[in-house]
Amino acid sequence: MAGTRTAAVLVLVCLHFHRSGSFNLDVNNSIVYSGPEGSYFGFSVDFFKGISPIGVCLCYGITSSPLLRSDVLIGAPRANMSSDSIVERGVVYSCPWSGSSACQQLLFDNKGTRRPFSLMEFKSKQWFGASVRSDGEHILACAPLYQWSTFGVSEREPVGTCYLKKGNQVVEYSPCRTGMFVSSCPSIRSGILFLPLPIQVHNLSYGQLISDDVSEIFNRLNNDYITRYGNTLSTKSANAQYDDSYLGYSVTVADFNGDGKDGKSDNKGDLYNAGVLQIHQCEMFTQFSHTYKEKAQMIWCSYFVFHPSVSNMDVFIGAPLFMDRASEGKLKEVGQVSVYLGRGGFSFQPPQLLTGTHTYARYGSAIAALGDLNMDGYNDVAISAPYGGPNHNGLVYIHNGSPQGPKATPSQCLEGKWASSYMPPSFGYSMSGNTDIDQNGYPDLIVGVFGADKAVLYRARPVISVNATLDITPLIINPEEKNCTLSGTNTPVSCCGGATFRFCLITLPAFRVDLMLDRLKQKEATKRVLFLYSRTFQYSKDMTVSNGKGPACEEQMVYLRDDREFRDKITPISVSMEYSMNYQQAADKTGLQPIVDMSSPSEINKQVHILLDCGPDNICKPDLKLSVKSDRDQIYIGDDNALTLEITAENQGEGAYEAELHIYPPQQADFSGVDRSQTLSRLSCAYKKENQTKMVVCDLGNPMKGGTKVSDRCISNQFDNTSPKVTSVIKLAVLAKVSIRGSSSPGQVFIPIANWKPRDPPVVGDDIGPQIVHVYELLNNGPSTFSKAALEVKWPYQFRNGSLLYIISYDTEGPINCTTEIQINPLNVSNPLSSSKNTSTVTPGGRESEGRNQKSVRQRRDLESRNAENDLQTLDCHTAKCLTLKCQVGRLERRKNAILFIYSRLDVNNFLRPENQNRSYVIQSTASFSVIEMPYKNLEMELPSNSTTVSVSVVWVAEPPPPVPGWVVALAVLSGLLLLALLIFIMYKLGFFKRVRPPQEDCTEKEQLQPEENGNTDA
Repeated sequence: MAGTRTAAVLVLVCLHFHRSGSFNLDVNNSIVYSGPEGSYFGFSVDFFKGISPIGVCLCYGITSSPLLRSDVLIGAPRANMSSDSIVERGVVYSCPWSGSSACQQLLFDNKGTRRPFSLMEFKSKQWFGASVRSDGEHILACAPLYQWSTFGVSEREPVGTCYLKKGNQVVEYSPCRTGMFVSSCPSIRSGILFLPLPIQVHNLSYGQLISDDVSEIFNRLNNDYITRYGNTLSTKSANAQYDDSYLGYSVTVADFNGDGKDGKSDNKGDLYNAGVLQIHQCEMFTQFSHTYKEKAQMIWCSYFVFHPSVSNMDVFIGAPLFMDRASEGKLKEVGQVSVYLGRGGFSFQPPQLLTGTHTYARYGSAIAALGDLNMDGYNDVAISAPYGGPNHNGLVYIHNGSPQGPKATPSQCLEGKWASSYMPPSFGYSMSGNTDIDQNGYPDLIVGVFGADKAVLYRARPVISVNATLDITPLIINPEEKNCTLSGTNTPVSCCGGATFRFCLITLPAFRVDLMLDRLKQKEATKRVLFLYSRTFQYSKDMTVSNGKGPACEEQMVYLRDDREFRDKITPISVSMEYSMNYQQAADKTGLQPIVDMSSPSEINKQVHILLDCGPDNICKPDLKLSVKSDRDQIYIGDDNALTLEITAENQGEGAYEAELHIYPPQQADFSGVDRSQTLSRLSCAYKKENQTKMVVCDLGNPMKGGTKVSDRCISNQFDNTSPKVTSVIKLAVLAKVSIRGSSSPGQVFIPIANWKPRDPPVVGDDIGPQIVHVYELLNNGPSTFSKAALEVKWPYQFRNGSLLYIISYDTEGPINCTTEIQINPLNVSNPLSSSKNTSTVTPGGRESEGRNQKSVRQRRDLESRNAENDLQTLDCHTAKCLTLKCQVGRLERRKNAILFIYSRLDVNNFLRPENQNRSYVIQSTASFSVIEMPYKNLEMELPSNSTTVSVSVVWVAEPPPPVPGWVVALAVLSGLLLLALLIFIMYKLGFFKRVRPPQEDCTEKEQLQPEENGNTDA
């Protein structure tokens, strides 16, 4: 690694793990017990823990008391015993919580129906096992539908009976074989048995509570059908107003007066003050709230449980049929539980209400004390809704306790997963908790699902709560101090500290620790600090800490990269530590895995800073000044000439780190670049676009030291800076230079045309006259754009009741669309010459050649036209009749045009009329435009308009004299020859040809001289 590495950091990490709890009932590994189909297996459930003579258990570092034999008791009131003549006697099963052993029937009674004398009992369908309770030594199971007859078969009384089992000894307890009914909710506390007894006599229901000493029940064991006990306590019969009130339907026992005794009192016969609570339609519990009394009128029964919290007793009363008004005002059965926190003795606070959320779920049907699941000193409670959930399979809510009572929001919700073919599963109809069956230090929960003939055991998972501290020293890294060297190199770095990790655990789970340096930087960004030995920004390690030992610590050194390798010196360096548990490794021998407390954070973050050149407080206080100057006060939209802004930035305070100049041009402007002037500082600027926002970023230095002044020229259309903010306002204007021009092809026509004859009606254009094409071009020279314009052409088409310029057709090019007020080409004349818009291919000479093609004729016409210029007549909309051609021109940007071609024929026949002959004309068409709309808002603008005229000259040329006939020429020639012959004859007659010859001598002399002239000389 090139360059120097500077600074180091000492990181001290302390982690402390302890067990606490919430969300810790193991749902995925629950133990499910199944019974015979239709036996109502799970109608009642409880725990049984018998003392084993040997062994101790070590679970998660906690030494238990002597090993206990733990089983789950499950009642099946409609089950049949093997080889039994009794129909649906009912069975109580004992199921081991661990191992593969199956549930076994507990033997309480295997006798048939007894008929002593006139007495008779009926055990079929007695629902034995409808209630099962255990105090750890005894098991109590009752048959509430057991019937007894004292007067023969015709008179049956459902007095009920119970069996009390201790080891192999079983005793029947049925104190009411005189016409009373044993409830399904007996209780055993401190060796005293309590039975609530709703009594039916002559169709009147009233109630009674009976208490007996368990030891006396065993001591008086005999074969008598009716046994009297000496220590029996019972309540008096209720008044008539409580008839049909189900007095004693549910009962519980507690120590209200704080004397440490449950169910005993100095005042015999008063079970109410002795700690027994009885509810009949919630009306006798007047010490509670009248509000609850009024609401309770809508329920048919109440269930309750005492929930000890420190020294006071708390009471939970369920109202499964409670109806509440929904938002639309209708009553809905949702169920409700009222919580009465004890003040001491039998005094309670106003109730707290827990209301169900599912209709017809029977929320509050069963309430079970769980004990302290999270070991925070406050007991927790389970409340069931047997018919709740999306499939009505049942729900059980776990509420954690707090100093203010149970938390309104459940920490966990158990959902029934078992369906039944013959009735609702009723998950949560019966529950029992507050027993640590697996001896791991956490209470467990058993839930009955009698509709599916099942019971489910939920074991509590040990919860690991994490207390972690991350200490970093020093908190400020000095890049100038270098007192260490990178391993394997000679590069000096600063090592003024190290990193220490400490993990403190009470139990034995394995944790994985991940440390990340400079976490807030993105993965692709340069990390400013690295671990000294690995030269990476991440470090991971698996650690196991034993219970009771000191914290396990590990140190890691960290160094700072060279400041040339990164830019950010101001942002704190974030150090993050994450920790997670290895659940598989932390599981106990039964496979139960601990869980990390959800309320504990899963990571720790600390920050460290880089020492800056900003004084002793390491806080930079720059004083940035910014100014901007523009080369123009106004720019036009669409102008190619760039706007140049000269920006001056100055720091008059302490160093400004990562100083940048931010320029925000408007959306309509583009950044061209930075002017590299010789007189200005050279800056590095970059053009960026983030979230549709344009931005030019220029680096002013890192740091931009005090007293520094830089200037730059940025080419844009607007400037904006964040801190301090300086705005350069340039007036934005709109300017569209729109021009119109036109031309005529040909520009001059000569008449009359030789050998031309009119045709009526005309078929082709030549039957009318020569073609005249007028071309109009609307050109936007910019710089701005216009979005809509109107073009109007005034076209002379009639003169002196005759056609002038007959329009065959018109054509356009560009965003233009035209219409006329009268019909074009009503004679439907074809015009083959208008197939091409490129009129430049047809020269003016070619147009003129439609008349006389001889050169001499053209010269004569040119000469005559020059002589006739002073006699031209203008034909326009003032002297001729015009039609109007209206055009709509669309959006035209800079240097874009729209062209209109008008193809017409000059009506020659109109000019051959006597009144129009011998004169020359100038025919003029006029085009005008006006810009209607421009695509800009809130800007001052001037809408341009203009017009132009296109002319074509019609020149009249006089007819030349007719040619001399041939016979005249022949006659003249013959006449001349006859005249010549006559002259010759006359001269002959006169002797003109008879002249005198010269003398002969002259000829002789000539002959004598001839040899001498040829150069022949005689010798």
